Amino acid sequence: MNVMKENDTFVLSKSVEATVIGERRTLVLPVGTVVTVVLVFGDPNVPAAYEVEAFFPKEDVYALATVEARDVG
Repeated sequence: MNVMKENDTFVLSKSVEATVIGERRTLVLPVGTVVTVVLVFGDPNVPAAYEVEAFFPKEDVYALATVEARDVG
């Protein structure tokens, strides 16, 4: 497992459901989406999960998702 910190970026290795910021709409972040860590859940040295953000230029929206730490890396 790679330990990430806020503002680190990584590529999703599996698809994740996300919520569009400012809306109640959800969408799926597909495998290969580049995301930015905005929050680390748990001990920073052994995190449980990450809140990540992705930008969708075609729709001009940002979305947030939670990714389990074991799914990073």
